Amino acid sequence: MENVFINQLAERLGYPASQPLLAILHKIVSESEAQWMVNLPATPRDLALKMKLDEAGTAAGLEDLFMRGLVLIADQTVAGPLYVFDANPGRFMDMILIDPRYKVHGQEFYDLWRDFYNQDLVYKPHSAERFSFRIVPVNEKIEDKRSILPQEQAEMIVRNAKRIVVQECPCRVRERECDNPLEVCLALDQTAEYNLSRNLGREIGTQEALQIVAQAEKAGLIHETDNTERPTVLCNCCTCCCVFLKAIAVYQQTNVVSKSRYFAQIDPQECVVCGACLERCHFGAIAQENGEMVIEAQRCYGCGLCSSICPSDAITLRMRDVEEIAPFNGGEFMKGMTKVPVHR
Repeated sequence: MENVFINQLAERLGYPASQPLLAILHKIVSESEAQWMVNLPATPRDLALKMKLDEAGTAAGLEDLFMRGLVLIADQTVAGPLYVFDANPGRFMDMILIDPRYKVHGQEFYDLWRDFYNQDLVYKPHSAERFSFRIVPVNEKIEDKRSILPQEQAEMIVRNAKRIVVQECPCRVRERECDNPLEVCLALDQTAEYNLSRNLGREIGTQEALQIVAQAEKAGLIHETDNTERPTVLCNCCTCCCVFLKAIAVYQQTNVVSKSRYFAQIDPQECVVCGACLERCHFGAIAQENGEMVIEAQRCYGCGLCSSICPSDAITLRMRDVEEIAPFNGGEFMKGMTKVPVHR
């Protein structure tokens, strides 16, 4: 049957009937490469034996698929790297979109990704027990600074990283809905190593990374990181493009990303009702009622952007009740992007 293996890839990704996804796969992978991919996990030796191929050619072919973001390395074994096809559609999408070499396919290629996200992927159910990503609050206006954890401070996340790579935001590359800065996604440590192994992004130092974070905050972008105690990525996101935040703000999806441990609160005695916070809020959590600015705590994601722009310092971030705080237990999203070829 024609394209049987490409169709199997779409099925493994969970969207066998998605026309945009099928069109994407036809652009980036051949039917013979798809056959290799559906026969993973395997080392080059195992795949060569299974498919009666030359081992050296198989090893080179699998590394090429890795360099193109089509497969990952799950482990380094005695027999060689264990390659896997990652069936997480969001991660698969990011592994392609972080690679500027795909721009040779033109705008139509990114139109297909945009259609896949908005027609199919955005409706994927999310677990309320385990969030992949988490909002990182702006720290300046947190009421009790002693409560702040290192993994929820953008500055500390950056300072604790041994290697940092900056890359173009794959979500803005896909959606193209705004003129916010593109080169603002920070890959840290293992994820930085992954990017460098694929010759992607630009390695930078701590000070440049901190400048990027500050510029992103000034532009009204929301800090997000993988929901773990040892983050390996720090994104600076908008609700018109972000794979997670757009699902919340535009499609009213729930359980997409963990709120920060804080929520914003306005002191009516200090508030001058200027409306700056109303324009700044991405989630519609702020309204003007009876001549006062009010925040609906349940709709607040605790990013703190409203507090950083308030001219009268009337907004602070307060700790949520314990039962409303999600645990740091969602590092799986980035887990696959931590292994690289041993010779790199």
